[in-house]
Amino acid sequence: MNAVRTSEAGFTIIEVIIAIMVLTVGLLGLVTTAALVTRMIGQGQRSAVASTFAAQRMERLRTAACIPAQRVPGGENLLRGSTVVATNTWRFTPVVVGGTTWKIDLTTIYKTVKNRSRTERMETTVIC
Repeated sequence: MNAVRTSEAGFTIIEVIIAIMVLTVGLLGLVTTAALVTRMIGQGQRSAVASTFAAQRMERLRTAACIPAQRVPGGENLLRGSTVVATNTWRFTPVVVGGTTWKIDLTTIYKTVKNRSRTERMETTVIC
């Protein structure tokens, strides 16, 4: 006696197509997120480079604040090849006229995505 099987195990074509569609939507979401994360990392790197550039200049300006000959406004550019990555400008102002306390204003401008620029300002007071 031969037994005849009436039910077969497996997936139907509709189930396979739905599974592929769900997997595709999930992968597209991951790709979009990866692109966003990549842009954010690039923005963070540009911001970190500009902040380090400004912090280094501020440390040099703090020591120059007590020397009258070095207490002049100025500016400098940070270059990568021939491209300006960031620009610092600074100025000294007396807190009290004729006093020994000086305020240093440092402004940093750096490029962001799509060639836009961002400005950040740092300020400190030095007592000589």
